[in-house]
Amino acid sequence: MSREDPAVSGAVSPAASGAVSVASEELAGAREHTREEAGQAASRGAVDKSRLPKGSSALRSPARRSVGELRLSLARRLTDRDREIVRALGRYRVLTTDQLAEMFFDTRRRAQVRLVRLHEIGVLDRFEPHRSSWGRRPYHYVLGPLGAAVLAAERDEDPDRAARRWRSERTLALGRTQRLAHILGVNDFAAALVAQGRRSRTTRLLDWLTEAEAARWTDGIVRPDGWGVWDEEGSAVEFFLEYDRGTETLARLAAKLRDYERFETERGATAWVLFAFTSPRREARARAALQAATVPVATAVLSPPALPSDQVWAPVSPDSSRVRLAVLAALPKPPEALRRAERNSARAWRFDRSRPDDDEEAPIETP
Repeated sequence: MSREDPAVSGAVSPAASGAVSVASEELAGAREHTREEAGQAASRGAVDKSRLPKGSSALRSPARRSVGELRLSLARRLTDRDREIVRALGRYRVLTTDQLAEMFFDTRRRAQVRLVRLHEIGVLDRFEPHRSSWGRRPYHYVLGPLGAAVLAAERDEDPDRAARRWRSERTLALGRTQRLAHILGVNDFAAALVAQGRRSRTTRLLDWLTEAEAARWTDGIVRPDGWGVWDEEGSAVEFFLEYDRGTETLARLAAKLRDYERFETERGATAWVLFAFTSPRREARARAALQAATVPVATAVLSPPALPSDQVWAPVSPDSSRVRLAVLAALPKPPEALRRAERNSARAWRFDRSRPDDDEEAPIETP
């Protein structure tokens, strides 16, 4: 996602908004089309001559566009930013109003106006999770039927089949799943880095894989919550993200390190494994369980107003002072990890992210 791309940072033009509105009205008109019997027309004088072309019939309905044609017409009127939002939701599954505002808009108000319009015309769907305490949660957006069709068409898949597969009950089910908080926490991490890259000329999220994309890339050897490359003033750090909400045992956290050791061996390269926690107590207990790590590991407590790029990361090492995310690139890694990578560096091509095969879009993820 380019920082200079006006589709990300620019406002929605009135012309584009009006075009979407026109297409929406056409779609509504097609659904509300009413047939007129020949005898129901207003009575005219007997002397009036028929104005129908010779050979035509008053019983024929005027030509009207199919729903598929209207969908295609509407898709052509979407802005570049609308399409980027559709692609993001195809990857991240669900994003809140605030997350989408950070990633694609200059203000929250502009985000609200545009997202409501995309919801009204079926590009997006949304839900509001139940909240037991007083107050409301922001809307959570997912792909709508038209958004699923647009994304399928971009990927040379059957848009009609994608629209038929879309089900509103899946949206509601995602709002009730216990994994929703986990998914949103991971997406918060990515959205914060994307937003910072949009605001600054010296920082940028160079690459990002979602949980499903990372599992495919690593052949399932490791299944992180995300993988990325963060650049700050020319210093780039590659990392795997393990977002922890305290639902797994400490033994399970430590066991994940063996999978990362195996992936280092298979890949012939090392990368930081970041454990992000939601409470200091959980982090302290986890660090004790991770002390035997032979892969580069750092931990942090991520709670507002702290950002993932801030000075919040403490390496699991004798010197555990907290540093910024980009500074990890310059810190020494465990000698065991370096030896594993050096012994198997000839295999690194298998997991090279610059290969053309890795540029393929991931399948559409439905809630």
